[in-house]
Order: sequence, then structure tokens, then C-alpha cells
Amino acid sequence: MAAATADVVNAVNDCFSIGSTVLCTTCFKEEVEGEVLAFDHNTKMLILKCHSKTSGELSDVYVMNLSLCSNVQVTKECNGNFIDDPQKLNLEQVKMRLRKTVERRQDYLKSKNADVSPEAQELYRAIAKQLGYNEVSWQGANIQILNEVTVSPPYTVDNVVSSSDNDTACKYIKRIITQFFNTRPSPAQENAHGTASTSSASVSPTSSSISSSNAASGSPVPAI
Repeated sequence: MAAATADVVNAVNDCFSIGSTVLCTTCFKEEVEGEVLAFDHNTKMLILKCHSKTSGELSDVYVMNLSLCSNVQVTKECNGNFIDDPQKLNLEQVKMRLRKTVERRQDYLKSKNADVSPEAQELYRAIAKQLGYNEVSWQGANIQILNEVTVSPPYTVDNVVSSSDNDTACKYIKRIITQFFNTRPSPAQENAHGTASTSSASVSPTSSSISSSNAASGSPVPAI
């Protein structure tokens, strides 16, 4: 596979030119087609501008690692005449988006706790979104808020305690907890949904097999 990929990349290395249209097939069988913005021969990195999947007025920019592509084709050659110079990437904006993405991931990891239920972790995130992740932390199985309010299992309004008798903070946390549980489906609704899903699976075993086959083959992963 690696040798075949290298042959594909080497065959088109000298053919890339800014403005050409290239179709890349990743090792996950995902196809990405777009206009060439830049190509680095040493790292085998190709930057493509593609039509946005969410907005007709915007474009998506993909950074393709050709060493991980199973096929690369030049579908349209550029004649070399540009009406406008290619737009420069706003590197500061890219850095800002990267920083925010890393921060969101770090915040999400703070909510993880192997000693509590997924529902408790969701409640943690709901509180942290209102007050900020720096103001919320795990103390064992308890949720510590503002260094003075503690929510202990099973995380109802009756389990909210303030170490400094701060009634205002307690009332605010209780409102968040009440809203959190009011917007979640009831156990009866979850059981009904689970029963319906089980029934569908038993009626159509062929569809289940097809889904399992697709899962085994692997789902596409964005190549960025």
C-alpha cells in the first residue's frame, strides 16, 4: 500500500500548478476535490480550496498529506492565466481557531471522570458552560463550584451545599440543575426508544448485517 501510494504521488509531483483542480482519495476512501492553492514537494503537503459544505459563499481549505492518499488525479489543468492573485490565508485567524479548538478540547477533558455516570459529566459541562470551566472541578465524585458550592451524588437540587452559606450561589446552581434535568428525556421515554430500536433490529436482521459490515470497513475521517 505504501509503495503504491508513493508511486501515485511521484507520478503527479511535477504536474501540480496553482489553479489546477485535483481529486484526492484518502486511505479512508474519502474523496476531496478542489483547486490547488499550494504544494510542498518535500513534505508532500497539498493545499486545496473546495466548495464549502455549509455555505455557498465560503470555501473550505484542506491540507492533504499525499503520503496518506491512495489515489491523486489532476482533473483540470490550469492554463496559467490568473485574473486575481490567490488570496492569502489569514494566519492569525487560523492560529486563533486552532487555539480555541484546543481550549474546547481541554475543557471537555476536564469534565471526564471515570468514577461518575455520563449524566453527571453532562451536568458538569452544563454548569461549566454557565460559569466557566475554570470555576468548576471534580473533587472525587463531587462537583466543586466557585470553591464554595458542592454538588454531591445523585446531583439533585437537594445535594447542593455551600461551605460559606452563600444562598445566592446555591440558588443559581439549583436553577442550572433544574433546567438540566427538565430538558432531558424521562426514563420512560428512553426505555420506549430503546424498545423501539430493539424491535427494529429484530425485524430486519439483513439491515443489521449491512450496518455491521459498513462499520467494519471503517468510516471516512476528514483528511485535514
